[in-house]
Amino acid sequence: MSTPFLSLSGIDYAIGTRPILNGIDLTLEAGRIYGLVGPNGSGKSTLLKIIARQVAPRNGMISFDGKAAADWSSRAFARHVAYMPQFTPATDGMTVLELVALGRFPWHGTLGRFSATDRQMVEDAIIRTELEDFADRLVASMSGGERQRAWIAMMLAQNARCLLLDEPTSALDLAHQASVLSLVQELSHERGLTVIIVLHDINLAARYCDAIIALNHGKITAEGTPAEIMQADKLQSIFGIGMGVFPHPVRNEPVSYLL
Repeated sequence: MSTPFLSLSGIDYAIGTRPILNGIDLTLEAGRIYGLVGPNGSGKSTLLKIIARQVAPRNGMISFDGKAAADWSSRAFARHVAYMPQFTPATDGMTVLELVALGRFPWHGTLGRFSATDRQMVEDAIIRTELEDFADRLVASMSGGERQRAWIAMMLAQNARCLLLDEPTSALDLAHQASVLSLVQELSHERGLTVIIVLHDINLAARYCDAIIALNHGKITAEGTPAEIMQADKLQSIFGIGMGVFPHPVRNEPVSYLL
């Protein structure tokens, strides 16, 4: 049996005396898209931050490729894992080209020379995300969907094997939601990327993810393929509200709705 790409065992996290995550055990394979779903306050974003090493768990073990996360240097970790928070940092005065170039920082460092390889990686990332016409545009002047593509381009330039995305579609209209998630899905399949993505919309998770992990009250309440999760009884246990499911009239995949 091959070594899982990411393994979490007994992960606990609390703020003061308030528990946020409790006993999280997960084994994730390389090259798949995992959707984290669940009600507000269920611990989705916190779990993603722990995987991204933005916060440390109170208890538990995390390993990447069979190696404990604590044994990875910051630079080595950044070369493997790219994280996009729910609220991305300000980019005042920064162009798309400059933002995407930041993705090469883990490879050359503060004083390192920006090499021909770095330039090629940045150019390739901009082309792959179809941002050639926006390279000299200020990121702050772009639409929400275009900005999300720019951040994804930065992650591609980083050449990481794992992308962690916290609600990348929350402020986007339907067209841009589909555009961003289609891009992520294509990139995962093309490059064998492991993607963990927090989503509010269970139907988006079912359409674009290979597996769904549901959290509630800081615990994993369900885990499986979209077909396994998209069942009325499971959805009601996850979200605490009556839901029905019907097959999509074109693609035949399950679609949920409120009763």
